[in-house]
Amino acid sequence: MPLKKFTLKTTEADRGKRLDQVLSDWLPGAASTELSKGKIRKLIVAGAVYLNGKRLRIASKNILPNAKIDAFVDFEKLAAAGPGKDRPFEMKPCDILFEDQYIIVVNKPAGLPTQPTLDESRDNLFAVLKSYIAKRDGVVDPYVGLHHRLDRDTSGVILLTKDRQVNRAVADLFSERQAQKTYLALTAKPKAWDKKTWSIKNHLGRAVGSGKKARFGAVRSGGDFAHTDFEVLEEVGAGLVIQASPRTGRTHQIRVHLSEAGLPILGDTHYGGSDARAARVMLHAWRLQFNHPVSAQPLQIESPIPQDFSECLKKLKTR
Repeated sequence: MPLKKFTLKTTEADRGKRLDQVLSDWLPGAASTELSKGKIRKLIVAGAVYLNGKRLRIASKNILPNAKIDAFVDFEKLAAAGPGKDRPFEMKPCDILFEDQYIIVVNKPAGLPTQPTLDESRDNLFAVLKSYIAKRDGVVDPYVGLHHRLDRDTSGVILLTKDRQVNRAVADLFSERQAQKTYLALTAKPKAWDKKTWSIKNHLGRAVGSGKKARFGAVRSGGDFAHTDFEVLEEVGAGLVIQASPRTGRTHQIRVHLSEAGLPILGDTHYGGSDARAARVMLHAWRLQFNHPVSAQPLQIESPIPQDFSECLKKLKTR
């Protein structure tokens, strides 16, 4: 079957929508065939979609009215393509944990990078949030400022700014350690473990590898000072529920410190954790405490325990 071209002129109803959303609303009807969101994403990633004559591979790109979208579809290749690994994330009102005119605190799901990666076609929290605000508020390019991040497989609380005027104050919250972060982690329970609270202080640096394969660990010279306080909240069957309070913010800090303590996080195969009972790294950014950058009001914002975390906890209880 030859390559077929489909063309759409966007309208006011498309303002603020993501490219993949516009295509999902229009292309299946235009092509008279069923096209899943995953397959539409494949078209975008493959470079088969053009916006105003320019190839666009960014699924989260916000669309304006009176734009021309061309999609070139090879139905045979598309039918043979397997399901994509990435699942697009669409933010909902329930994902907003706190918001005012200055800041917004959101609940990041596991599996979503916090910020853009080298692969521009992949979703990330920063782009998804901008798209959500643009559509909700009817603005073209809303301002969002990113001041800290979570690993791709870590879920939970993230604070961002909506007004450039508070960027310095929010940056100071983190650089001066005035924002208190609390994480929850699931680990296997060693046979001989009786500690309830402990702290780890050392210097962390890159141990081996680079990029995604980089591993961090304690180093004798160089590196950055790292300090984490831990508390066992509950013993559940074959595992432990551990509260981690990082006093510094180093790459993979909690993961490394728990691994060094003989308690690698479930699912964290990078640092020795088993993946038998975990769909991902069982680390959740549960709570963020800070004073509001304008009003100085004390805020304590918590993220609900995600379903995969709860399911892993149930598996531990049954062993």
